[in-house]
Amino acid sequence: ATIAVQKKDEGSAYSRLMELIGLEEAKKVICQIKDYYTAQRIFKDRGFSVDHPAMSMVFTGNPGTCKTTVARLVAEIFRDCGILANGKLIECGRGDLVGRYVGWTAPTIQKKFKEADGSGLFIDEAYSLIDDRNGSYGDEAINTLVQEMENHRDNVLVIFAGYPREMENFLDRNPGLRSRIAFHVHFDDYSADELCRIAAMIAKQKGLSIAEDAEEKLHCVFERLRKQPDFGNGRAARTIIETARMRMATRLLKGDISNLTEKQVTTIVQEDIDEQFCRRDQERLQQRRVIGF
Repeated sequence: ATIAVQKKDEGSAYSRLMELIGLEEAKKVICQIKDYYTAQRIFKDRGFSVDHPAMSMVFTGNPGTCKTTVARLVAEIFRDCGILANGKLIECGRGDLVGRYVGWTAPTIQKKFKEADGSGLFIDEAYSLIDDRNGSYGDEAINTLVQEMENHRDNVLVIFAGYPREMENFLDRNPGLRSRIAFHVHFDDYSADELCRIAAMIAKQKGLSIAEDAEEKLHCVFERLRKQPDFGNGRAARTIIETARMRMATRLLKGDISNLTEKQVTTIVQEDIDEQFCRRDQERLQQRRVIGF
């Protein structure tokens, strides 16, 4: 889910990264990466003998932690720093890399790297390239990626993204893959306070505000949702606000429509926050208690 401020003409990509809610640890690491590559470029321009670091990263984190949005901004930041020729980000997954027939996968990946020349290549859910057996199409894809990363180490920013545990298995699949990853950036789950800020931002983008009693209820819902194993982070915040809009419409239609004020039709109140999010969490916790005694 994209939860960045959408006014792209205001400020640099770096400024927009800093304006994102939360993600403090990820921001810190990305700032260090930016400084490192910028320093290497400056040293090289001044004639110093410097290392040629590979431009490759792994983004790990749970769903809805803004990995894709940050990857787009990183590509722009690298362009602004003169590290990449442009700020494009080519986004792809397994279906874009693995060929349907024998011999198709390597040329497909090589074509992707040519398309990403001077820009970024973002491979989401990279662990999906792992197949159940060795020597499969997925292994061919990973082997080709390792080779192309070496061939384009100076002109293509490669970012792999996915869940933490699954990405560890992915990196272990090929001995040369982990050694070509320059940086590992982890995206923490959002806190309940951060999720409330995200929900308020999403509501504001839709011309809505959230009443104080609704904010308190939202915080309670987010505290409970964060305990679920399949919690969606920023996506959950967006879903809750979308649901609140529909519940608000139903609530208002049941009242005196002729005397509605602008504040009433633009304010989410406590009643509009769906209790199902709370009940669903309680039911799952109860099931785990029963199963695990």
